[in-house]
Amino acid sequence: MSMSISDVSSSLCAVEDERPRLSVKDVIDRYHHSLISFLRNRVRISENAADVAQETYVRMLQYEGSREIQSPSSLLFKIAINVANDLGRAEQVRHIGEQCSLDDLDLESDQPTPEREVAAAQELDNLYSVIEKLPPKCKRVFILSRVHCMTYPQIAQHCGISVKMVEKHISHALAVCMGSIDLG
Repeated sequence: MSMSISDVSSSLCAVEDERPRLSVKDVIDRYHHSLISFLRNRVRISENAADVAQETYVRMLQYEGSREIQSPSSLLFKIAINVANDLGRAEQVRHIGEQCSLDDLDLESDQPTPEREVAAAQELDNLYSVIEKLPPKCKRVFILSRVHCMTYPQIAQHCGISVKMVEKHISHALAVCMGSIDLG
């Protein structure tokens, strides 16, 4: 039995005519719950799953009555993926608009700036230099007070001088140190 080209063409048309027409309502009824579950895992905010499903159904309506759709479920899920991707891109664009330039922010930190650290190190070096230039007894009393945390009576006893003399040495050392600090 040999078939002509017109016979083959007629039989293909007959097969197409035998395919059922796509009913979007039937597809929605059949796959709604699985689509929602799929979308809840797919979208960033699970509450958006229903919105994505709704938009998917609207887009599916353009295929209503079509006989060319071989797998309605594949089409449904492919459209849903595209809608979810569109939503994700739209959210990214929306969030980019919410961002502001770091130049516009007044950022404060408890940490000193590198410039301040260098300046502090220079001031400390200057202070060490000033202390080294103090008269020996004055320097010794000042170091015992500020570095070794000794009281004035303890320093007086340790150095064999009066408490009043300890006070004078401390006052002189502080005046010299304060005079060396650049307050500007």
